[in-house]
Amino acid sequence: MTKKLFIVSAIILALAMGLAAAFAQQAGPGRGYGHHGWMLKKMTKELNLTEPQQAQVKNILQAEHGKMQPLMQQMRDNEKARNQAVTENFNEGDARAFANKQAQLTADLLVEKERVKSQIYAVLTPEQRQKAMQLLAQREQKHQERMQKHTQKQQPQSNQ
Repeated sequence: MTKKLFIVSAIILALAMGLAAAFAQQAGPGRGYGHHGWMLKKMTKELNLTEPQQAQVKNILQAEHGKMQPLMQQMRDNEKARNQAVTENFNEGDARAFANKQAQLTADLLVEKERVKSQIYAVLTPEQRQKAMQLLAQREQKHQERMQKHTQKQQPQSNQ
């Protein structure tokens, strides 16, 4: 059951990266502009955000950062603790405790991302919302295509 919950949580998190992720481009290491700056630029370009909308979205993204960072740090800390506790003896109780904690943190992150998505949608006009939904659909289609290619690459290897 825990494995199912973890898998479902991971799938939901991947699908719910939300509106902001649909507008994201690869920031890459070494770029100093920051996550929110390039995301806001992309959203402004794709959705033709007005100045007041840009200010509202910027405030939403800044508030989101303060809520998401501690959760992401907790996930990293939990993973680090698990990696440091690896031994040759498997302990199912410890593994389940780790999985449950990661699942809870994943759920908390998902809730925050959905909150942000909802707040951003509230700022958009009906036309901008429609365009955003189209962009999300395109992003999901590209993701599915990449997953399908990856699966096809893996199949010949597993037959050997």
